[in-house]
Amino acid sequence: MSNSISKWRIALYLAAIFCAGGISGWALAARTTKEKIFSPPRQDEISSSLKTRLRAKMNLTPDQATQIDGIIDRSSKEMQSIHGECIKRIRQGLTARNAQITALLTSDQQKQFEQIEKERQESWHSRGHGRRDRGGTNSPNATNTTR
Repeated sequence: MSNSISKWRIALYLAAIFCAGGISGWALAARTTKEKIFSPPRQDEISSSLKTRLRAKMNLTPDQATQIDGIIDRSSKEMQSIHGECIKRIRQGLTARNAQITALLTSDQQKQFEQIEKERQESWHSRGHGRRDRGGTNSPNATNTTR
């Protein structure tokens, strides 16, 4: 009888491990899918897709294809530069805002404000923002904006 109980116990443990693995896999897949769906495409993906569509739908000569590829590549780099400049300006704005707020606070309030900013940044990062893998730049919240 004790042998039968231990077999049931082992089967129960294996079933629990299987269920835990399934749930973990589902949660990871759901998160990854959500990030993929709600995040904008990367600039290189956009460029590659445009090149592919133009070649497939238009009767381009090899010379035209080469020239158009160059235009798309230059434009892509320009868009990345513009995006980087915007992120830099947003960071500067956040830093200026936080400096103005900090100047009005007592020492204890400044510590509280720094903690609030730290929590805001962690929340931003935990939602998948501020990663360098998107387009080569960090989010405006990627740097410490408190003083």
